[in-house]
Amino acid sequence: MITRLIVSLVFSMLAGVAAAEPAAFSLDYAVSRNGKALGEATLSLERINAETWMFRTHTVGTEGLASFAGVEIDERSEFRWSDGRPETLRYSFDQQMRFKSKKRSLSVMPNASRVSGRDDDGEFNLEYEPGLLDRNLVVLALAGDVARDEQGLQYRVADKRKIDTNEYQVMGTEQLDTPRGKLDAVRVERLRRDSGRKTTIWIAPALDHLPIRILQVEPDGETLDMKLR
Repeated sequence: MITRLIVSLVFSMLAGVAAAEPAAFSLDYAVSRNGKALGEATLSLERINAETWMFRTHTVGTEGLASFAGVEIDERSEFRWSDGRPETLRYSFDQQMRFKSKKRSLSVMPNASRVSGRDDDGEFNLEYEPGLLDRNLVVLALAGDVARDEQGLQYRVADKRKIDTNEYQVMGTEQLDTPRGKLDAVRVERLRRDSGRKTTIWIAPALDHLPIRILQVEPDGETLDMKLR
């Protein structure tokens, strides 16, 4: 349960507007479960070459059962910008625990109109779609669209062995207390059908539309909270 919550919550954001390229960055977040410290996450972006970027989400369990189990999750998205929006080229997921590990990778080849992947069950192929995202890039695209005041927040996402549509809605603005002071934020919620899980993301325009908080509430009431440090 703890590992699944960490994996599902650790999203990444950066504003990707058509008018300007984003700057490389690294930000740290504190992760808590039901109000108790659980771990820490680092979101970072770096430029690989003239056309390619790498976005990384690195999460480590530092307290409680997450620390005991040695939970460490590394997600890496190699992507390009297309008309101001991110588009996945390669994705890797590496989850390490004391008792087991899990790996998954994805390769998107636009020129060949092909998507291939590999997980613990072997190789697989998916149907290619222009602008396809991996789950580590979803709210990166979301942040850019919020910055542009886009209304249709829908994204085609390759996750595990299928492609789904992720849909979000802007719910309003709020002011949050952070280590950087009070910040105005756009509150965004993911729309899910037939699911009791609720995910809320607070995006701060003053911080280049980076996330300052991500909260997930499970159907059983369990919460996982990620806050900017």
